[in-house]
Amino acid sequence: MTERIRTVVALCVMAVSLGVTVASLAADHPSDANRVEALAQRLKCPVCASESIANSPSSLARDLYDLIAEQVADGWTDYEIVNFFVATYGEQVRLDPPIDARTVALWLVPALGLAVGAGVILRRRSRVATRPLSEEERRRLLSATGPGGDDA
Repeated sequence: MTERIRTVVALCVMAVSLGVTVASLAADHPSDANRVEALAQRLKCPVCASESIANSPSSLARDLYDLIAEQVADGWTDYEIVNFFVATYGEQVRLDPPIDARTVALWLVPALGLAVGAGVILRRRSRVATRPLSEEERRRLLSATGPGGDDA
């Protein structure tokens, strides 16, 4: 099997695995307790430095955690709960900022870096694979494998 076919097969396996993972996560309906925990992980404690409500040891965070649980039990959507906290404590209460004009660089720079890195790796691989051996490399290869080295 050539290296190109192995690379294509590996990419297909990774794409299918990613698709199955995303589909299973999208189809999974979280319980109320999971929703409360997820929301508390996404919202920052107003009195702690960069701690989520779920991870903060402060009494205010515990009260806010209970408030989130009450809102979930009352049927509030995640969007409504997050908007309530943003309206009460400001935009800085979000630990994962939304995509807008102010934060677009935060979301695009990692993806751009990944795309550039993948492009550099693919370019280097194609350059190495198509470059013919120099006379010196050919001579060293023959001396390493011997006169019948490619018969194995």
